[in-house]
Amino acid sequence: MRLELKRRSLSQAAVAFALAGGLCSSAALADEHVLILLDRTGSMGGTSVPGLTRLQVAKARIDGYLQIVPSVTTKYAFWTFENTGPTQVFSFADNKTPAQISAAVNAVTLGGNTPLAGSICAAVDSLINYLPNQLHTKRIYLVTDGDENSTPSLDQCYGGFSVGVWPNLTAGSWQEKVRNKACTGSAASSGPCGFFPPPYPPGLTLIADIDFLFQDFVPLQGDAQAREPEDETKTVMGPYLAGATAASDVSFFNGLATATKGRYASITQNTPPAQATPIPGDANLDGCVNVTDRTKVLAEYGTKVPSGTGSDFNRNGTVDTGDYQTVLNNFGRGCPQTVRE
Repeated sequence: MRLELKRRSLSQAAVAFALAGGLCSSAALADEHVLILLDRTGSMGGTSVPGLTRLQVAKARIDGYLQIVPSVTTKYAFWTFENTGPTQVFSFADNKTPAQISAAVNAVTLGGNTPLAGSICAAVDSLINYLPNQLHTKRIYLVTDGDENSTPSLDQCYGGFSVGVWPNLTAGSWQEKVRNKACTGSAASSGPCGFFPPPYPPGLTLIADIDFLFQDFVPLQGDAQAREPEDETKTVMGPYLAGATAASDVSFFNGLATATKGRYASITQNTPPAQATPIPGDANLDGCVNVTDRTKVLAEYGTKVPSGTGSDFNRNGTVDTGDYQTVLNNFGRGCPQTVRE
């Protein structure tokens, strides 16, 4: 899951000042901050696609994302979460490279319970508070299997499980609070998605990209202990025991991504391997980066495309030089030698 915060406008005075000082360049205005948020809780040890755990698939997806060529200067932070909240592995101030972030991702081991709601909301706050007076694109990339069960009761996004499904989320549920946080910057404010109201600067918006790994619609009733096997003392939030299903989580995560103009991907045991762990540059998801992918990117080059378009690897809404370079950098990967050209 990735939440993107965009500052789209500056005051006329601020723009004039930047131009006068020679500081207003397209690159400077579009620099991006990406916070990668990885679920390392016990249920991530469950089977995903055949032969791989959810955590292994999550690591592969993040590693692939980090190999994609961004179109603008990008800074990365990396957090994990388990038990009572998130752990900051690297902050933006650490100035880590994609390779360094990837190494840290691949070193992650399984933990305990799932403070999903509180961790997402803390990540939103972190992005808002990092260089708040500058114009940047800000993203959270969240990879999780859901199963919220341990956000502390005093956390801003603590709540029971929503009885209603997206978009009819139960008031006070953790899903409603996370939705509010992503859309308005306040867990208690249910305003429309698209821009953060005052006291936030004009133009602040949020986009959620979500990778959701789960088993195919398995009821959680009576199964809570098995989903977090490392911690036999955990307390599960009551509504899970009322028979909530993975289907409601799918609805929520997909809805949040769509409402915030983000990218949503769901991975089950039936997902083809080339889609579960895609190769950067594989625009048609056939497991091979070849001339077909290059042709697809060139055919769409310079055009604005809907969220989730295969050729838009860097997820900025336009097929551009970064996407084309991603194909070139990975040309031949996953392909038999005889079909690489």
